[in-house]
Amino acid sequence: MNGPFRINRPAPRAASAAAGGPPAGASGDEWLARLVKLVPSEVVAVYLAGAELAKAWLGTWAFICLLLVIVARAAGTRADGKPIQWMAVLVSSVSFVIWTYASGGHMLGMTLDPNTGIPSIAVLLWTFLVPYFYKGD
Repeated sequence: MNGPFRINRPAPRAASAAAGGPPAGASGDEWLARLVKLVPSEVVAVYLAGAELAKAWLGTWAFICLLLVIVARAAGTRADGKPIQWMAVLVSSVSFVIWTYASGGHMLGMTLDPNTGIPSIAVLLWTFLVPYFYKGD
């Protein structure tokens, strides 16, 4: 069984056509599907739900949520006979950290002023570009 966050590389055009398979790009995950699988929205929701309650220890709460990203994505990219997609876990972890800073949060005392615009630009560039470069296995 395929994990819900596992990213499948599209078949090469020639191989897909020669095998009489679906049109190129129809197998594997397209850009939007990869984007959805690489942004840990389930943990972002947990972070947001607990952020108000954890104001005094927000950086620790963000770190706990980062650990949840690693656990959820490791479990979610596991498939029968295939290893965990550690690169997808890493990309999702970086996505969460960037998102945390862009929302005005911090991690373990390391802060970045969201008013500089850097965290927001990082979110835009990261989420747009990463699915082009990481296509799974």
